Amino acid sequence: MDEKPEPPAEDDSPGRPMPGVPAADAPTAGLADLGSLLSSDEFTALGAHTERLMAVLAREHVRGDIRVTVIDDAEMSRQHETHKNTPGTTDVLTFDLAPNNDRALDADILICADEARRQSGQRGHSAVSELMLYIVHAVLHCTGYDDADDEGDRGAKAMHAREDEILTELGLGAVFHTQSAGDAS
Repeated sequence: MDEKPEPPAEDDSPGRPMPGVPAADAPTAGLADLGSLLSSDEFTALGAHTERLMAVLAREHVRGDIRVTVIDDAEMSRQHETHKNTPGTTDVLTFDLAPNNDRALDADILICADEARRQSGQRGHSAVSELMLYIVHAVLHCTGYDDADDEGDRGAKAMHAREDEILTELGLGAVFHTQSAGDAS
């Protein structure tokens, strides 16, 4: 089983908090954009999609909290090396603080705006759609999905199909499917 990295230390960097007061028993999401990497419209759209994701999770009886932080390549590279001992940037890092509980969320999620812009440009969808793919992917890991399991391709196929189901329900379409189709050419 993969070892879960320790969550990053609190960061006093300025960022934009996501407003909103959720229902008492619904899963909640906090969103911060360190360095204001997203436009105001992108940040608002990402926040709205994240809130809709939390409503989807509530219908599935998932409870708890996620905290999503948008960072750049430099910070993602630093976090990737610190927590995974891997040099270079990546798309998303998930710190599952409630492992082995597929109905309770407690996760810190780092998503990389620079990587999302590169990938979305290559794949023909918005950076917000790409960032939402990263958030959904992280949440699915926290709720028991594993795209790197010992069952070969089966876990990855199930996870990516569920990602596309959720993203379609959020109005973004099959973002992962688009990536897979683009990779096949």
